[in-house]
Amino acid sequence: MGSLLDMVRKHGIELRKVSGSKGGEWQGPCPGCGGEDRFHVWPEQNGGEGSYWCRQCGRGGDCIQFLRDFEGLSFREACSRLGRVVPDSRDLSAPRARSKGKEWDPVSHGSPEELWREKAGKFCAWSYEQLFDHVEALDYLKGRGIREDTIGRYGLGWNPGNKGKDLYRAREAWGLSKVFKPNRRARPLWLPVGAVIPYFAGGKIQRLRIRRPEPRVFSPNLSYYVVPGSSMATMLVEPQRKAHVVVESELDAILVAQEAGELAGAVSVGNASAKPDEEATKMLRDSLQVLVALDFDGAGAKYWPWWREHFPDCERWPVPKGKDPGEAFEKGVDLREWIRTGLPQGLR
Repeated sequence: MGSLLDMVRKHGIELRKVSGSKGGEWQGPCPGCGGEDRFHVWPEQNGGEGSYWCRQCGRGGDCIQFLRDFEGLSFREACSRLGRVVPDSRDLSAPRARSKGKEWDPVSHGSPEELWREKAGKFCAWSYEQLFDHVEALDYLKGRGIREDTIGRYGLGWNPGNKGKDLYRAREAWGLSKVFKPNRRARPLWLPVGAVIPYFAGGKIQRLRIRRPEPRVFSPNLSYYVVPGSSMATMLVEPQRKAHVVVESELDAILVAQEAGELAGAVSVGNASAKPDEEATKMLRDSLQVLVALDFDGAGAKYWPWWREHFPDCERWPVPKGKDPGEAFEKGVDLREWIRTGLPQGLR
């Protein structure tokens, strides 16, 4: 499973080292309540297993508790994920049997600060313009089935950087607090070269995620980077529609909503183990049909029972070819027909 820092990165969050005390301290946005520097991780505590604490929402604990807090796993599921032996239930002080739908409490996310939204909006508009001057980047999105009108509708773009090199900006210019390197120099805001995937809700930008191309010199294992200051709210694409398809990636959610048209909207949860936030949960429970199309792999199958438990009326609906909607499109699947087939007659 990797270290606690690796577990945080899987949520699209790159923490920064702020201290060498206690074997090193890292800070960044909380996977639950967001923020900027409220989430603290000490990876060397607990005998090298690590610990974390959020000074805003109060969540804290070890790797097992992290999986319970931010991925909705039970104690036994978390132990299994980490490859640990689960103690006999008679030795556990707290009950581990989960009552249907009772243990999970969806989190709520606030919006970014106004100055951040202003800067992020300008960066997004600039990236959109740059996209059409970079054929390879545009072809990448079209290769995933995303049309030009859809690119404009959702504000997708490309950050070419400065002569191909990543951009850096003063954090305070974006309304972010200063962060210092060990040498006491101010750490800038990093805007890497890559495909810019914004998330707008209510007409306001909430998040900037950047998909970094190969090769990645800095943080080579970080394919997707969330710009600090972003909200970690669940992405809802066309939430006003009566049915919704749950997928993992944001680009897949945009593709599904494009192909579904009036039939369905889409929800991007980020990865198979992630859970919808409070707003997404309410929308899904109000939907007339929910099709859970997590990636057609081991992880997608593993976490399907959680959706069935908490959303009893949903249907598991993996793509007929490939792993996800993007791959299915490449293999010639008619995504609209795939979605239509999964809906009750009254919604077709």
